[in-house]
Amino acid sequence: MTERRAALLTRHGKHAAIAPALAEIGWHLELVDSYDTDLLGTFSGEIERAGSQRDAALAKAQGACELAGVRYGLGSEGRFGADPWLGCSGWASELLLCWDGQRRYAIEAWISGAQTNFYQTTLSSMAALPDLLSRVGFPEHGLIVGHPGSAAFHKELVDEASLRAHLLQHLAQAPLELCSDMRAHRNPTRMAMIARCAQGLAQRLACACPVCAMPGYGEIAPLAGALCADCARPTRQPRVRRFQCPCCQVIHEQPWPTQASPQYCDHCNP
Repeated sequence: MTERRAALLTRHGKHAAIAPALAEIGWHLELVDSYDTDLLGTFSGEIERAGSQRDAALAKAQGACELAGVRYGLGSEGRFGADPWLGCSGWASELLLCWDGQRRYAIEAWISGAQTNFYQTTLSSMAALPDLLSRVGFPEHGLIVGHPGSAAFHKELVDEASLRAHLLQHLAQAPLELCSDMRAHRNPTRMAMIARCAQGLAQRLACACPVCAMPGYGEIAPLAGALCADCARPTRQPRVRRFQCPCCQVIHEQPWPTQASPQYCDHCNP
């Protein structure tokens, strides 16, 4: 493969987080900011995202190809909410998708975890503000006030003085909904996760398929069924590692070399 140039569609500063990882494998990342990606959906709700997280990333990647006139386009999309176990802390999921406009296939890198300042709350009194600002990391991290369409709605309060003035003006009418700003350029914690995701994408781009030689070959979800070390019954632990090419779809399997601990066996440890 000779083409090592890709375009990234963003207006939120993501180029700085993604380009270094690609540069390490000899790729050049071109910034495309001529299209407002907020038209594909906003975290604060002015425009609802149509489709899934992957749909949005793919639309951005394909748009980057078309606008820059290059073979490869990158799309970045995040999703935020409560953790999937107890639902009491923030959880983030980031996707970086590279679209090959010539071969018409996508290379994906995903990362998820609790490394996020995602938080939503209702503010009834200014006395609670200091704890809130500490929790979200304001002003380094942005804070969104109110809901779209309301008089209190504001996304661009960048210092405590202007935030306090705005809250005092509107808090007298009713409690205010506040949430952390998850736009990448207003959220250094998210930007760091995007950079980690870029490392994963770079690893996939640097790995060519042993069959078709296209980039993106890598590990996918394993097959379960490893035998319990005590009773030799199948468990839900991995028994086979799998590697797949996103272009030609070939899959290679590699047996897992170890048995499963009895603590993961539904028979020994029901």
